[in-house]
Amino acid sequence: MIKTIQVNIGGNPPAQKFDTSMNVKIGDRVIVETQNGAEWGGVTTLPIATKQSGKNSMVLRTTDSQDDKTIAELELAAKNAIPVVEEKIAKYKLDMKVLSASYTFDGNKIMINFFADNRVDFRELVKDLAYTLRARIELRQVGSRDEVKHIGAMGICGQECCCKRFLNNFDNVTIKMAKNQGLALNPQRINGSCGRLLCCLSYENDHYTKANEKMPKWNAECQTPDGKGIAKDVNVLKETVNVQFKNGDIFTQQQYKLCDIKCRNCGRHADDKR
Repeated sequence: MIKTIQVNIGGNPPAQKFDTSMNVKIGDRVIVETQNGAEWGGVTTLPIATKQSGKNSMVLRTTDSQDDKTIAELELAAKNAIPVVEEKIAKYKLDMKVLSASYTFDGNKIMINFFADNRVDFRELVKDLAYTLRARIELRQVGSRDEVKHIGAMGICGQECCCKRFLNNFDNVTIKMAKNQGLALNPQRINGSCGRLLCCLSYENDHYTKANEKMPKWNAECQTPDGKGIAKDVNVLKETVNVQFKNGDIFTQQQYKLCDIKCRNCGRHADDKR
């Protein structure tokens, strides 16, 4: 049966999908067929059975001792190429930052990932690098999120960033997701190392969206076991509501379970009367 795995080409993210009939495990090195020809990469996921054979390129084989020797030489050559690329970038005064470099398995082509805020005219740079490195050159510009994915960083949770650990594709993350979770819109709290909104804001967004539909809106009139009041703060995860009562000039608040109160604006709450 044909199975699908994900492979970091040249050891660099993002991972790409490939089909295989072999039993491989995470960390294995494989030779795969790509549009650039044969390339090597590291397996990042366990094989998953698929019925759509032929959709992805195939894994040619796992590496042997000779392949590993060739890969080690290519890795060293790519490492040595980075200072050369940086020197040429400085020569042409280009505003770009080299992130990684990797050779195809035949050594005839080198892929260079770089970060830049704006589009860069690197035509002269490519010509110079091709002459200096004696190989075909492919420059790939990536965004700020991909920069962190290549380099790696620690998140505010204390763990390595999700993009470096397991994310292959970036979901669309919006400020509305932070609002759904009741987070303070402080950039230091909701932005990642890349300066963009935290990827993890999207993980539980569907749950928060559905849960918020049950909760009463701010200042909605509520009927509680202790009388009528006005809904104030809510806790979506605990499904509790702080209800404010007025007795003359005195205001008090009391917390209730959502199931114990009835509100006119409680979204899809079963006891909602609209």
